[in-house]
Amino acid sequence: MTELDALNFIHSLPRLRHGEAAARMPRLLELLGHPEAGLPFIHVTGTNGKGSFSAMTASMLRAAGKKAGLFISPYIVDYRERMQVNGENIPIKDLARLTEAARPAAERMAAEGTPAGEFMFGLGIALLWFREQKADIAVIEAGIGGAGDATIALGVPVLSVLMGIGLEHTALLGPTIREIARDKAAVIKGNPALLYPEQPPEAMEEIARRCAGTGAALHIPGTAELEIRSADFSGSRFAYGGEDFFCPLAGLHQVKNAVTAITAGRLLGLPEAAVKQGLAEVRFPARMEKIADDPLTVVDGAHNPHGMRALAESVRALNRAGKPVYALAGMMADKAVDESLSVLGPVCSRLYAVTPDSPRAMESGALAAAAGRYCPAFDAGYWREGLQTAREAAGRDGALLLICGSLFLAGDVLREM
Repeated sequence: MTELDALNFIHSLPRLRHGEAAARMPRLLELLGHPEAGLPFIHVTGTNGKGSFSAMTASMLRAAGKKAGLFISPYIVDYRERMQVNGENIPIKDLARLTEAARPAAERMAAEGTPAGEFMFGLGIALLWFREQKADIAVIEAGIGGAGDATIALGVPVLSVLMGIGLEHTALLGPTIREIARDKAAVIKGNPALLYPEQPPEAMEEIARRCAGTGAALHIPGTAELEIRSADFSGSRFAYGGEDFFCPLAGLHQVKNAVTAITAGRLLGLPEAAVKQGLAEVRFPARMEKIADDPLTVVDGAHNPHGMRALAESVRALNRAGKPVYALAGMMADKAVDESLSVLGPVCSRLYAVTPDSPRAMESGALAAAAGRYCPAFDAGYWREGLQTAREAAGRDGALLLICGSLFLAGDVLREM
């Protein structure tokens, strides 16, 4: 099986309804020989920040001398980003080989009338690879929610982490923050739980109730002891808990993600030097990532109101030169488009609306019309032509070019540039 064969097979698997993956994952694990057995793992969920936290924590584990697996969703540029060991993507030959080895399990489940889904099959491949690599520990990011996600079948984590919770996937998780938090809090199973420091009150109530019901100790980083020393598009220097840190992921929200990861490192008993080193060495694409200087170009994967608020706050704080902000924005039609634009628009001098390369994408004309209520907006067509138009305009006017609205758009731009 070639890499193309492997990817074609993986992507041919169905996308399951919420809850189906959780119900079917135990069978897939059984057919694969329980690759999760004996693997300590950190289970991460939340609306925003879980990918950054996962990358930070895996980097800290690596700096501490641990062989650390990392499973994230979604990927940005390359499918192999989903499964990493010590910061390296799964090799092409291993992805192809393990897909071929796991294919009979998927075919068996299809014959039984309960086919494996794309996400859960990818998780199975990652676990097989982690076992081959003799990983000491893995950081596992949930796909959607908690209770209905395939990752819930992996047993009891050494640490459960809930990052910032906001409205997302309401058709699947429920229409309110409370219901979404209740679903995500299922990752707490009596083991220690770690919470991003800023949560809606109703989410806090559900998480506290889950902790009380399972006997889990709840840890919340204190931001009163956080002092940001400097911040720009290359990262942030800050003091926390009496120690100085550097985080190369730009944005004030990334400092709060970092504080959560630092707390995780301390709960795991990692040496403070490893926590500092791991944070300083973390790399994660499309998170306030500066990709060009002329014009200054930043790519961010923010695609929902919660993420857009963090992005807007960071742009206001970091754009100290007062450059006009030109946004190249493309969004999925099934997201909270208007609410996201209401947050993004006020920081933009103009917005170029584009159509990302996805069947779920909102057409650029419709996006421009929606954005026009909040800032000057232009229909720039397909993303590739729109990128050229926006770069030329930003270069001519000395503007900051901000690319955001969709991880699909972020991935396309990173591959292009």
